Amino acid sequence: ETGRHVRMLTHEIRSTLDRHTILKTTLVELGRTLALEECALWMPTRTGLELQLSYTLRHQKPVGFTVPIQLPVINQVFSTNRAAKISPNCPVARLRPLAGKYMPGEVVAVRVPLLHLSNFQINDWPELSTKRYALMVLMLPSDSARQWHVHELELVEVVADQVAVALSHAAILEESMRARDLLMEQNVALDLARREAETAIRARNDFLAVMNHEMRTP
Repeated sequence: ETGRHVRMLTHEIRSTLDRHTILKTTLVELGRTLALEECALWMPTRTGLELQLSYTLRHQKPVGFTVPIQLPVINQVFSTNRAAKISPNCPVARLRPLAGKYMPGEVVAVRVPLLHLSNFQINDWPELSTKRYALMVLMLPSDSARQWHVHELELVEVVADQVAVALSHAAILEESMRARDLLMEQNVALDLARREAETAIRARNDFLAVMNHEMRTP
């Protein structure tokens, strides 16, 4: 059953090369498959000193909220490639208000590797000179007896790796498109310069022809 879900999720995630679609699809499909109350993705900022809330499943907290990347809970998750249970009260897990006496559901977090992007120089991607990670946080429904099972944690770990692969492909595609656009701009500029040079040459030749004629026939 876990294998079937992984294949389904992998197919959905890798059916596009747009990184925003990849990440949003990941949250939606994980939320549906695991019946999550909330699922969120924290991305490193350009400085690499903070994690920024970039995508949420339920939009219950404003996107753009940041937390320091040196929080102990973040270091704990980043130090392993396994999905780890974290406290529902830690900063990266406080994504929805709890009303009344509802007990928060169990929360797990897993790192999503981001490849070295220093060669890509893609706008609004972090400038990474060392290996960095995004953080995916998944929450079970509040006030329920559900607990995370081993096969669910395995599914989350595999999906995180698949997202990393899909993001690397998207980054390469974005860079190739940027290079293509730059080449097209250069070609347009070269064509314009050629046309201007040809116009200048014609003007000079016309001027010399007129002057030569006037000098011979005063």
